[in-house]
Amino acid sequence: MREIKIRIPTPEDLFRSEFGRHMMRAYKEFLLALLSIPQRHIKRIEEIEKKFESKS
Repeated sequence: MREIKIRIPTPEDLFRSEFGRHMMRAYKEFLLALLSIPQRHIKRIEEIEKKFESKS
């Protein structure tokens, strides 16, 4: 009987370190963009509140 070995590549084999660094930076930028969404909405609500206060 013959023995056959199959090598399964690891993520490091598929993606070089440069690609991994790029993907990590892109993910960080994505999370920072998501973080800024609530801040923009809060600022918009504060502007609307100021408009209502000035009309009263």
